[in-house]
Amino acid sequence: MSLRRALPRLLAALALAVPAGAADPAWKGSGNAELWAYGAAQDRDKASPLNPGNQVAALPGLQWTGEARVNLRLAADGAEFVLRPRLLEQHDPGMAGQDQHQGYLSQAFARIRLGDNFSFTGGRELLTWGPGNFRSPSNPLYFDAGRSEPLREVSGVDLARLTWTRGPLSLVLARVQDPGHLDPALTPTRVTLAKADLRGGDGLLSAVFAAPVWGAPFLGGFAQAVPGEAWLVYGEIGSGRRAQALTANAAASGAPFSVQAPSPRRTTALLGASYTLGNGQSVALEGLRDGHGLTRQGEAQFFARAAATAGQYLAAPDAPQAPALLAALGQGLSQAPALLGRDYGSLLWQSNPQEAGRYWRLTWTVNAQDRSSQVLAYGEQSLSARFVGFAALTRNLGGAQAEFGDLFRSSLTLGIKFFAF
Repeated sequence: MSLRRALPRLLAALALAVPAGAADPAWKGSGNAELWAYGAAQDRDKASPLNPGNQVAALPGLQWTGEARVNLRLAADGAEFVLRPRLLEQHDPGMAGQDQHQGYLSQAFARIRLGDNFSFTGGRELLTWGPGNFRSPSNPLYFDAGRSEPLREVSGVDLARLTWTRGPLSLVLARVQDPGHLDPALTPTRVTLAKADLRGGDGLLSAVFAAPVWGAPFLGGFAQAVPGEAWLVYGEIGSGRRAQALTANAAASGAPFSVQAPSPRRTTALLGASYTLGNGQSVALEGLRDGHGLTRQGEAQFFARAAATAGQYLAAPDAPQAPALLAALGQGLSQAPALLGRDYGSLLWQSNPQEAGRYWRLTWTVNAQDRSSQVLAYGEQSLSARFVGFAALTRNLGGAQAEFGDLFRSSLTLGIKFFAF
């Protein structure tokens, strides 16, 4: 039986098991289930040098999505079991073969306390940390932890980890064996990771070591402090390799792009500060320097070679070399750095998360090299005890040969959440 068919039965069994476990005084069960239904429309850039005629990225103009997100937990003194199954149905009208039908486990782990100071966790767990909102340079597994995308579901990795805590000091030793539901081409596996946290007063200092990450050790860390009642200042840093590094070839003839796998060692750093207003709203400003991104000249050359290749394709879309031209653009699109440039700024303004019935956030991200930017507005409103409506609007402010603007101009998502239990 396929996972897609077996998962609904598993969810039903667990929904019954949690209350049953809660009936035993030694165990406490809890859980919730959310059903999401939403539609998204986007204005694709017809002048995109990376996606001529939408033949490379195959972006849907309209997309319908249904999701089931279930979170179950069974806990007793010294032990807990967590299971977070997901179902996803996605339909792209007019895009043959683009529909998705997925059933998977976002997280599924057991945690057992071994004495007063030790605990062991095994299974699929979301191993994220750090104060950064825009990106997390100190994490070799989750550089993009999805904190800037309110609708995104971020899955865990398959691991075994041991945690030791005494007073202000905690140590973590983990072995990451499999990427789980994450992209295996972008997620390092068979990684041994060590992390140390030191808390003191209003501050936190953390150091991270992992190896091998794409064939070399990764070194990282973060720090945060509270200089005033409403202020939080923080920074993150990481040094290591990534899966690949793409460059645009200078010669006008030949392949437009070349790839080095894995990438050379580079350093990425983030500095940020957040301020909480009297009404509970908060504002955060962050700056990021990503050594893995293209230089200003490299980014300009990247788009120039893409534009030349797209021009060749559009001039003769039925020519024998057309598939090779599209494949070259596909390489440029799929193997480009996680962030195309090197210097970024991000501003986040959000409502009080404790405010009942309503939440909103506004994010503005700028690529300082090509001066393009992206504005993301998200809001949700309680409609009744079980229904919440939400909307997300993305607006890219940049030309076709800029990071924010090269694929689409605007995207609008409207949807409903239903809380089943």
